[in-house]
Amino acid sequence: MRIPVSLVLLGLTGCTAVNYAPVPSQRAQGQIFVNAEGLSEPYESVGIVQVTRRGVLLFGWADPAGTDLQAAVNEVEGQVRRARADGIINARVQQTNYTTAQRILGLIFFFAPLPAEVTITGELVRLKSAQPGVPPALPVAPPTTGGPL
Repeated sequence: MRIPVSLVLLGLTGCTAVNYAPVPSQRAQGQIFVNAEGLSEPYESVGIVQVTRRGVLLFGWADPAGTDLQAAVNEVEGQVRRARADGIINARVQQTNYTTAQRILGLIFFFAPLPAEVTITGELVRLKSAQPGVPPALPVAPPTTGGPL
């Protein structure tokens, strides 16, 4: 009896999930950019942006509150445009993820919905030499010390 319970508990504990939401990483006409690092060209900091969406997953999958990554990205984009910024640097994303086994348990135990949350934070920036259609220069990686390949 101990082995099956241990296997079930082990199956419910660890997993990796990847969520995807399309966000431009380069600046084009009328688009904002989002970068997980800084910029190498001059910019003016406009402020900090943070969007948090909280809700529950009903039956393990239904998301009536819109706690998915795309909904949070759309809300961030609206805040960037209201601040008249060109984009976001040092962007960080946190999201609650559940394994398939956990979602199935949420379906079975429907009376106890799964809490869900997504948070996006970053620094709003306005480029000092913003020219339409010119992407911002990304940081240059330091040179490697290895010899020729």
